[in-house]
Amino acid sequence: MRARTEQEWIRLLKDGDKLKPDQEYIHQTRKKLLYEARKLRSKREKKKVWRMIWPSMMAVAIAAILVITTLNQVNPPVQRSASHNSLGTASKTSAINKETKVFIYQTHSQESFETKEVAGYNSKKNVRTVGKKLGTYLNKESVPAAVNTTDYVKQLLKKKMEYKEIYELSRHSVKEAIKTYPNVQLLLDIHRDGEIKNRQSTTTKVDGKNVATVLFIIYKNQPYTSENTKLAIELDKALNEIYPGVSRGVVQKDKGIASVPSYNQDLHEGSIMVNIGGVENTLKEETRTAKMLAKAIKVVLKEKAD
Repeated sequence: MRARTEQEWIRLLKDGDKLKPDQEYIHQTRKKLLYEARKLRSKREKKKVWRMIWPSMMAVAIAAILVITTLNQVNPPVQRSASHNSLGTASKTSAINKETKVFIYQTHSQESFETKEVAGYNSKKNVRTVGKKLGTYLNKESVPAAVNTTDYVKQLLKKKMEYKEIYELSRHSVKEAIKTYPNVQLLLDIHRDGEIKNRQSTTTKVDGKNVATVLFIIYKNQPYTSENTKLAIELDKALNEIYPGVSRGVVQKDKGIASVPSYNQDLHEGSIMVNIGGVENTLKEETRTAKMLAKAIKVVLKEKAD
């Protein structure tokens, strides 16, 4: 039997008895039609608004692109050292460079200068400033460096931990750095000398200007003591060859504090503590030395690569 066409069904409906749908059907159909009508009207209104604002949005976007392009041409982006502002967390303003060769951090983050107090601490003018300067100079020397700016003293107080436990905080950062930077060769913990009260011992002159002296510290009986010592000796030699008298040499100590006897030097074969100046040195003197140390580091890492 042949199936009826759509036109035939329509004709049959017209010729048949008058349709009498029930009231519920009429009510539901009316609701559906009203709903569809509202949707259609909403879409039309949205399209109308979009047609009105679209030209303005395009104009603003084009203007923004032109401004950014002009600024980049006038002031090209400057390469910055990667910076860390919390444990194992890179700051939002700096991208992680997997080619980083030097990782810098400051366990005693508020150790300060320009004071006669051996325990001189300052929340703003401290070794973190020196560490950041060292990172900047290393990058200028084409040695990729990452600087951890964590204030471990502040964290220590917040966590209500004892001062001797501060290395437990920086240890997390060092472990994370080793994972983050697979090519890292140096992990430098920057301090200022707190044992020497005599300014003459932590200061020398280079080209007629006062600069802070450097002391490299290695802890004995660690898995990487031999490698760390060799690297420290190479840095001492390179620094004094370029700037005679700036390095005070390499000191080996028997052990650290009870909670972290290794001072993190058991984690990597390039982990060294570096004392730059002392409590009576100035920030300018510390900064000058950071620039000199960057040049020595470049020499040593280049020799290792060759």
